[in-house]
Amino acid sequence: MSIWFLFLTELNWNPNAINPLELVPESFWPEVTDLLIEAQYIGQSRNYYLRESDKYMDYLSKGGRPFKLD
Repeated sequence: MSIWFLFLTELNWNPNAINPLELVPESFWPEVTDLLIEAQYIGQSRNYYLRESDKYMDYLSKGGRPFKLD
């Protein structure tokens, strides 16, 4: 999940950023790919990712905690 939030952060300042989760080869881990699609982490339009990035940045600007692993 941290990769997702790092991607959203990068996308905020670089609209051409590539979603690293899209690079998971389906033939290597088909079950992981299915889970990522179901959770809408991959397979979405650029506009979807930009909206999610805006939502995340808005959340952070209002004092939301950035995602981190404990």
